[in-house]
Amino acid sequence: MLKINRHEKIKQLLSENGSLLVSDACEILGCSDQTIRRDFQELEEQGVLKRIHGGAFIEAPEDKGVPIHLRSLLLPEEKRHMADITTDRFVGMGDVIMLDHSSTCDTLARRLLESRTAATIITNSVSIAEAFTHASVPGNLIFTGGKYNERSGSFTGSDALRCISSYFADKAFISCSAIDMDHGMLDTNEAHMDIRRAMLDHAKERYLMVDHTKFDDRASYIIGSFNRLSGIITDRKPDEAWCEYFRTNGINVIW
Repeated sequence: MLKINRHEKIKQLLSENGSLLVSDACEILGCSDQTIRRDFQELEEQGVLKRIHGGAFIEAPEDKGVPIHLRSLLLPEEKRHMADITTDRFVGMGDVIMLDHSSTCDTLARRLLESRTAATIITNSVSIAEAFTHASVPGNLIFTGGKYNERSGSFTGSDALRCISSYFADKAFISCSAIDMDHGMLDTNEAHMDIRRAMLDHAKERYLMVDHTKFDDRASYIIGSFNRLSGIITDRKPDEAWCEYFRTNGINVIW
């Protein structure tokens, strides 16, 4: 297939679905992984799409984040690794914990259910709520409610924030869209930023869970600095510049 025809087909698939995995594009278009990645790069340069690890998506004007149905498919082993660390080292029986709507926290919630950890979970995530209500496990679920965001599979807004502010959790676990040394934790959506800030504000211990692709990425809204955190949980050892930054600033990082 000619490149111009591939590009038109990719645009069509993105228009219909909002996102596209590299593997799916390869199968549909009958071409190699390398070819699709080059196509995605060229289309990103034209402003058609936004690339991420393993796929691409169309940014929404009000939310430039990756749609939840795409995020849930990416980096499953890395998310599981972080969930294992967190379950084994940071969540105890009887803990009250806050979990945001990220696919990373969704993986953590499912790991907690598997381990039958009797924790109370406070969340704005539809996926976490569904997983909890369909599992026969000890513990409790508190769901924030609020304004539903289909793209993120979460509830936000004043009602969600009011619910969060009614509790003080033992621990909060959040993820974010990006981190950088100058601004700390970053988000692509103002309403999501507010939820994550509130969870950090209403927990005794505060943990950020981010995979390696979030380091030095970009996003528009500042959640807060790293000094708010009890620790950062990631999937692999950061590069030396980040390790030195964390050492210099006394930030606890676990991988």
